[in-house]
Parts: sequence; C-alpha cells; structure tokens
Amino acid sequence: MRETEKAAKQQEAEAAKAAKQQEAEAAKAAKKQQAEAAEAAKTAKQQEAEAAKAAKKQQAEAAEAAKTAKQQEAEAAKAAKKQQAEAAEADKSAKRQQAEAVKAAAKKQEDAAKKQKAEAAKAAKKQKAEAAKKAGPIPKRKVAPGGNPGSDQNKKSKAR
Repeated sequence: MRETEKAAKQQEAEAAKAAKQQEAEAAKAAKKQQAEAAEAAKTAKQQEAEAAKAAKKQQAEAAEAAKTAKQQEAEAAKAAKKQQAEAAEADKSAKRQQAEAVKAAAKKQEDAAKKQKAEAAKAAKKQKAEAAKKAGPIPKRKVAPGGNPGSDQNKKSKAR
C-alpha cells in the first residue's frame, strides 16, 4: 500500500506540477495575448490619430485652395472692372478729341472764310477805287429847281 500511496502521491505531485506548468503557460499565453492586444490597440489608436491628422491637413488645404480661388476670382473681377473703366475713359477721351478736332477744323474754315471775305472786300474796294480813278471826277448831278438832290423825284425828272 505504501507503493500505491507513494505512486498516488507521485501522481498527485506530477499532476500538481503539470497543472502548475499549464497554469504558468496559460498565464504566459494570456500575458502574451494581452501584450499583443495592447500593441494592436496602440497601433489602431496611432493609425486613427494619423488618419485624423491627414483629414485635418486635407481640410486645411481645401480651405486654403478655396480661399485662393476666391481671392483670384476677386482679383480677376477687379482687373476686369479696371479695364472696363480704362476702356470707357479711352472712349470718352477719343470722343472729346474728335469733338475738339471738328471744332478746330470748323474754326479754321471760318477764319479762312473771313480772311477770304476780307481780301475780296479789299480787292473790290481797290478795283472800285481804280475804276473811279479811270473814270475821272464824278459830274455833279442836276437837281430840279427847289428839288432834293437825294430824292426819287430828282431821279425821275432826270430819266425824262
């Protein structure tokens, strides 16, 4: 019986040893799994943070692009408005210059006409003077007795 007791004790000790070993292995495996789970959670958290960071960066870039586009649009509108104003000013200036040119041409023509008229009058006066010189002295008109030298009556009597 001693041997059976001894064998039972030995079996018990071996069983306890095996159980202890299994428990240690299970604890080791559980610890390893826990470490792996913690590492996976850490990695997932890190990836999530990176994704959030990338999304934030993209959002900022999109906002900057929108801002730039809006700014460029505003500058283009401003430039177009400026060009339109310059074109209107150039048109106005051209019209003004045209009006001034027409006015100057009309004045020049008018001055030339006045000069021509004055020269013609001068020439006519000169011709008249020369004709009078050639004709000699103007004879005195005969006036009817008691008549008026400037009246029509005098002219009628002369015509008779």
